[in-house]
Amino acid sequence: MKNFLRRYAPGWFKVISKKALFKVYQLIEAFYRLPVDKYDFQTTALIRKKLKKNSNCIDIGANLGHILMEIVAAAPKGKHFAFEPIPNLYHSLKKRFSDNTTVYNYALSSTKGSTSFNYYPGRPAVSGFRERNIQFSQQPTLLTVQVEKLDDLIPEDLKIDLIKIDVEGAEYEVLQGAKNVLIKNKPLVLFEFGLGAADVYGTTPDDIFQLFEDCGMGISTIEYFNAHKAPLSKEEFNGQFYKNYNFFFIAYPTTMVSN
Repeated sequence: MKNFLRRYAPGWFKVISKKALFKVYQLIEAFYRLPVDKYDFQTTALIRKKLKKNSNCIDIGANLGHILMEIVAAAPKGKHFAFEPIPNLYHSLKKRFSDNTTVYNYALSSTKGSTSFNYYPGRPAVSGFRERNIQFSQQPTLLTVQVEKLDDLIPEDLKIDLIKIDVEGAEYEVLQGAKNVLIKNKPLVLFEFGLGAADVYGTTPDDIFQLFEDCGMGISTIEYFNAHKAPLSKEEFNGQFYKNYNFFFIAYPTTMVSN
């Protein structure tokens, strides 16, 4: 059809079509400048496409449970694990998810113990171990949270298919405590990683890239992954990070072919 239009459509039709498509593009760009996150839509679509009914998944930083709800719906026969250190969010998740989902009131990191946690009651999604460099009128409330390693909590005989990580800059610490799970299972890992969060923890793209490489996994954007493109090189991943092109990525086995 596309080749037919290119060959036989009159010039005036091509010009009008291009103008119309450009207007649609502008509307889409304007839409995503609103408080709407395209990565949520991409994540939901990928979960529905890639998970099987019996897939087992982990949601780290479950927050209000929006992504966890999609996971449970796509894999109702799987075993799922959710982690949320903020008490009121944890109790809400505990009430809503029960049958095949274990909800923990833990923060995950590379060590076990307890630590202070900066909680923003009016904006819980930006809460974390470190105080963020953000323009926000409310000062954080300091909580004391229990910290665990993912490797110590997931049964060794359970195959994990997908992990979602949203921890506002502490990604590297979480991944360091999950290396055994990553190496053994090679799951899809959906994670946020961007300036204004990771750099508060002193984490660089090289750190994340090397950790996944050590686990036999590559990194890409969801768009590239869906388009069957090769994983990003270290230089490309650095560019995505430092130029703020993307802050949401997917890691997956380097041997995997997207379908």
